[in-house]
Amino acid sequence: MAIRLKLGSYETVRNDPVGRTHIGYFPRMTEQEAWEAGRAMWKMNADKARRQRFALIVGEGIVRAVGEITDLAEHDIGIGRRIELRGQVLPEGHPVRGAYLGQTDPVANGSQNPVGYCELSEELPFLHRPCACGCGKEGDRDFLSGHDVRAIQARVREHFAGSPLKFVQWVDQTLAATPAARQPTR
Repeated sequence: MAIRLKLGSYETVRNDPVGRTHIGYFPRMTEQEAWEAGRAMWKMNADKARRQRFALIVGEGIVRAVGEITDLAEHDIGIGRRIELRGQVLPEGHPVRGAYLGQTDPVANGSQNPVGYCELSEELPFLHRPCACGCGKEGDRDFLSGHDVRAIQARVREHFAGSPLKFVQWVDQTLAATPAARQPTR
């Protein structure tokens, strides 16, 4: 599935956590401007967002940018946590970009929610990626089922003499010495 994000009207902003000076759609904006205006500060489920590979940015009912999501960050903005998508606009010639850029919103379902999800048939060949444990198999998530535990156990054996306690102590010491801004997001 892909994330569809509907832009509101153009407005200037101050103190944006990702450094933007404006958000929203304005006529004649470039694809890069649409991506920057629409990729951040959304109220959405972080776990669900992490499973998506592509994002469609929609302005006035038309897809204005198509980007690949490579990571995300969570920001606490005082009224709750908001999600920032990290990635880049897809290059010219990419089949997902070619199928949706300039087309009508594929999630035009009457909902007022600016965040929507949709399956794009063109994204199917791009959903599988190598398992992060290094086993050589592919899946549609970072790790195949159970392989995250396998990867952690391998690192415990390799770097901590097989002792989970030493690993936990190392994590606790490392995080205690790391400024809060650098600690991993949830």
